[in-house]
Amino acid sequence: MKGLIIKDLMCLRKQRITFLYIVAVVLIVSVMFVLSAKFGNIAVSNRYMIAENDLSEIDVKNLSSLALVLFMMLPIAMVGDIGTLFTADGKAGFANVSAVLPISIEKRVLAKFVAFISFLGIGVGADIVISLILSLLTDMLSFVDFVEIIITGASVLFIYCSLFCLYMFIFGYGKESVAGGVSLLTIMLALMVANFEKLKVIYISCFIDSAQVIDVNPINVIMNVIKDKCISALIVAVVVGVLSYVLSVFLAKRKRGIV
Repeated sequence: MKGLIIKDLMCLRKQRITFLYIVAVVLIVSVMFVLSAKFGNIAVSNRYMIAENDLSEIDVKNLSSLALVLFMMLPIAMVGDIGTLFTADGKAGFANVSAVLPISIEKRVLAKFVAFISFLGIGVGADIVISLILSLLTDMLSFVDFVEIIITGASVLFIYCSLFCLYMFIFGYGKESVAGGVSLLTIMLALMVANFEKLKVIYISCFIDSAQVIDVNPINVIMNVIKDKCISALIVAVVVGVLSYVLSVFLAKRKRGIV
């Protein structure tokens, strides 16, 4: 199985090169951002927004933090481009070769999961190093806050990749874009169902009874959810990953010529 994992990681060599550039850019720009937010133009803009737009310091701080967090998610987001694992195998006809190898289907499917988990782990490690550096330069977010946000982001990407692998075993080679789209749609629908009551209140307030409009800053809500739901997101990611693997093995045994 080790050889299969190395083969899959080699398929991601272009992503690895791009990943190194992105990590370097994220580190440089993030350091410039937090220094500017503390001493430079961004600090001046924040004070202007507090004075002119009636925003609290917490609102402005969360707005700057969200911008920084979204930018820092780029190294982890690189893991989402795992379609190459299946595209390369399909073009090379590797399924015909793997069928005669003395490796069980369970291990062949597991190799796919281990490959993207390894890539995800590298992205998480890079973000943690960047977070440690930034936490020493700014009080915008503490190192613990950074880690919680990284866990949430990594969990979401893990869920996406797990679902992507599952849908690839359903749709087959050549349907990578379909598998990616359906994976995103599944996550969006799950989030909508899990937050149905909140969405219902917001919908009623905005479109039916404007008198019930809730005076809540959505930026603050997003930041609180990202930080406070990291353990829940991690648990869901593990459950989804295990279920996706089990179903992928079942499909791989039923539909030969995929892995």
